[in-house]
Amino acid sequence: MKKSSYIFITIMILVSLVFGGCSQLDQSQESEKTAKTAVPAATTEASDENDNNQNYEDYKGNWKLKVAEDEELYLITSLENYFGATGINITGINNGSAKGSIYSIQGAPSYRQAEVSFEGKIEDGKLTASYEDEGWEYTGNIELTFENGKIEANIIRDEVETTPLWGIPEGKFAFLRPIETETISLSDDEKSNLERFLSPITKDTIKPSNKGELTDDMIINFVGVNIGAGFIDISEFGDKVKESGANVVFEESVMNDLANRYFGANIKEHKSYDIISYEKGIYTVPALGGVSEYPFIQMMMKDTKNDGTYYAIVDYMSENPQDGKQLEYEYLIELHKNDFYTIKSIKEINYPIDFEMLN
Repeated sequence: MKKSSYIFITIMILVSLVFGGCSQLDQSQESEKTAKTAVPAATTEASDENDNNQNYEDYKGNWKLKVAEDEELYLITSLENYFGATGINITGINNGSAKGSIYSIQGAPSYRQAEVSFEGKIEDGKLTASYEDEGWEYTGNIELTFENGKIEANIIRDEVETTPLWGIPEGKFAFLRPIETETISLSDDEKSNLERFLSPITKDTIKPSNKGELTDDMIINFVGVNIGAGFIDISEFGDKVKESGANVVFEESVMNDLANRYFGANIKEHKSYDIISYEKGIYTVPALGGVSEYPFIQMMMKDTKNDGTYYAIVDYMSENPQDGKQLEYEYLIELHKNDFYTIKSIKEINYPIDFEMLN
């Protein structure tokens, strides 16, 4: 073999070795990179399960049916003996599955009961399962959607020859967290003092309102009308409140004090409203007359989950020689107690409670 041919073959072998080594090096680096970034399948599945548990763990516990009328009243657990209860109880969430029951208890006086169990996988926020009520002899399917802090339910019953006398409802419903309460007793002095405090809370002086809905106009009207009508004891304010002809005049500070006392609120902008006029720190209101309803506390409940929060069911009564005592309207009043009570919301009860059924 010629010397030049030998040299050529040697060069080709060296080139082949060099490129082959680079290729192996690239493959080795790529394999190392893949090994660093890849997540084992088992770890991924476990992570998904943990995320699922984390997402839905807060849904464990009791939920109550959302109703169209007197919604907040129906959510109060102390009133279940009167209204009955329809709810969902989520007893466990594990590995993306949930189990629990749907129940329905009729109110007084019959208290019929029905309860069905369910269990299923939560996928994309929804659980689908079948159920059977062995007591009332019917079956069906449910779909629960866990979203936005509530449970939406679509409950379907299978067709049966004889319609059961009771059972869980069928249709589309929403379920909310109940208001966990316990009934408390007030001493005669406590009841009398609280009723005196609530005496000015009438339809003529302030409109029912949800929590956080009170406005300056509403508070100014409430304080002004009650001072003009003499329904608030103003003796403590001394010369800050005076009669001037057919009017009552009082300082801005009196408005602030009473707004804070009744509602735990401050007036953001002092101004005239309706029959109440305001100018240079002084309010003027006509001296008013008329008959006002008076309150009678039917029931007092303490919120067991929110310290200092109370709910009072209050009948506002009128009384005259011809008709005697009459219920004019019934309020659910949410109160907050620190050193004293303040009013957070006032709801008129559309269908007053017959408390004789609770006794």
